[in-house]
Amino acid sequence: MVKQNTSRTRRITQADVARQAGVSTAVVSAILNPNSKGGVRVGKETAERVREVVRQLGYAPNPIAQSLAGGKRNILGVFTYEPVFPSNRGNFFYPMLRGIEMQVSGMGYDLLLFTSAQDTGTSRQIFGGGSNRLGVADGAVLLGQEPDSSELERLATENYPFVIVGRRHSDLVELNWVAAGYADATSEIVHQGHQFGHRQIAFLGSGTTREQQLDREEGYLSAIRKLGLENRPRWRRHSEPDAIEPEWVTGILAEGVTLLLAETPEHAQRVEHILGESDLTVPNDLSVAVLGSPLEDSPAMERWTRFQIPREDMGREAVRLLVGQLDGQVAGPAQTTLPCTFVPGETLRRINGDP
Repeated sequence: MVKQNTSRTRRITQADVARQAGVSTAVVSAILNPNSKGGVRVGKETAERVREVVRQLGYAPNPIAQSLAGGKRNILGVFTYEPVFPSNRGNFFYPMLRGIEMQVSGMGYDLLLFTSAQDTGTSRQIFGGGSNRLGVADGAVLLGQEPDSSELERLATENYPFVIVGRRHSDLVELNWVAAGYADATSEIVHQGHQFGHRQIAFLGSGTTREQQLDREEGYLSAIRKLGLENRPRWRRHSEPDAIEPEWVTGILAEGVTLLLAETPEHAQRVEHILGESDLTVPNDLSVAVLGSPLEDSPAMERWTRFQIPREDMGREAVRLLVGQLDGQVAGPAQTTLPCTFVPGETLRRINGDP
């Protein structure tokens, strides 16, 4: 699924700065690009007035225009809001970075990874100090579980080419992103459970609410509605794994729940531990399916019914969309959802005789 929208908020230009400061655009250009060879001499007072107007209007140089003037750099940036080093297979971003690197190979671009640390206790920022740190690259792929929405909106408003891995929503602008089809994959597992005879199905999600959590829950709810299954509010729980109460698990069992959808492997393992304390097991007493996959498959994970997230393909697709923007093939914001793959396991038990 690809959605495109070309609507944009008008960006502030050098002409706007020149008009408000009462100078020519050549003067503005000379102040903002002191190393240029234009030969325009500007007094200190005029330079200070122009810089003040720049701050007031929130003007930022257009990296596309700069590239056209100075030549395309053939550099793609990769910015992460969270640390990526050491980038081993257990790192959340590893498969995405691998996909990015594999897709860029042979395309004539170099990759520039932005990893500089910020002050202790603060998150990384694209506009740290007020300027766009990504401006040295033609465009960038952004990674992060907790991106700053205001920065994404500013990038979009300033027409800086970027694609973020993971669905992100803004009420102000359309954002470019590549996401996994969590809603459809969750719905598929509900239907699979229904086919296996399960009629009381519960949902266990994370305590933190992000777009991907909302997508999973919406997939669950839409399937429940479509199948006409019972939907008790108590059967939907949001909690971090270590905060799941044994009383909740035993409570839904007492109410007839036979299948639980757990957002992460950690949620599923916590539920299995709670069941074990009462001499109950997965799937004999409660079937459990995981709404995702670990970064590394292991023998212990192979038994779980789950779906595989296309992390590497998401990195590849992000590069394709970014290069499409740079080459003029993508005219507006692009939003792509890649399908997840259902992985059958031993933790979803058939409880009827249907084929």
